[in-house]
Amino acid sequence: MSCSHIKSKTLSSNRGDAKQLMEAFIASGAYKRLKELEREGKALRDRVRCCLSSGESRRYEIGSHLVAKFIPKKIYQYDYTGLNEYLYNLGLLQRLTILTSRNLNKDQQLLDLFEPYHLTPEYYVKPSFNRAGQELIKSEQTPEVNLTLNDAAIRISRNRSHLKAVKAEYDKLKDELARSSQLAVEKKVTYKYGSLSLLRKPLRYRFTHRSNQRMIHALIEFGKPDFDGIEHYMFKGIIKKSEFEAFRKLKDIRLDFVILDLDDEAKMQNYFHRKRARHLLFLNE
Repeated sequence: MSCSHIKSKTLSSNRGDAKQLMEAFIASGAYKRLKELEREGKALRDRVRCCLSSGESRRYEIGSHLVAKFIPKKIYQYDYTGLNEYLYNLGLLQRLTILTSRNLNKDQQLLDLFEPYHLTPEYYVKPSFNRAGQELIKSEQTPEVNLTLNDAAIRISRNRSHLKAVKAEYDKLKDELARSSQLAVEKKVTYKYGSLSLLRKPLRYRFTHRSNQRMIHALIEFGKPDFDGIEHYMFKGIIKKSEFEAFRKLKDIRLDFVILDLDDEAKMQNYFHRKRARHLLFLNE
């Protein structure tokens, strides 16, 4: 089924209610196709990793303008309370600490305390499927993955192109559903293939230096630092790297596996080079 056919059947009447929009998307086969492509993409990625896992390099150009990379990622255990106290002593706690309603562990007193400081709530739509819906989206296909590296790369490139198109339609549909007046009022609606629920994301809070001591204590206990912000102040010399390191312990080094378009890899490398150059320029001022 072409993506243009999916689009014409699902979103041509974007003034319809939430139930009609979701029913059309499911009935068109688009949701089933989305899940099939996601499953195929994972299977192909695993196949490529298996082909390359015995090699000594961490970077392989595998064809179809794709590069496969093994990227080591350090996994740390943090003393968040100690780090937050350190940031407080530097006058950076409110500026660098991220706090959400999820961090507050359903403590109603704390939720009430921080209520005036939350940013605009954001919502998302969660679909659930009944028996009829499960039958309609169930896939009997098993992804074929016993492929050569070159053939797998060709399939990955095609898979990503198709997945991008179908996912764009689904994202557009979810945006439309999130703006549905019907869901805004009812929060949950049932339809032919299941139900749709409008759920609020965890609230995020914004603070000022005028925060009272009770809020400060809660920030220290429950907050999580913004590590990009810490890196910024580290380059400025306000946060000492040796002092920051005292609040984390290396637990493991995980080897992540990614497959990127060569152009995307180049953009990422250019971004990190520019970022490092800005930091070096700042230090030399």
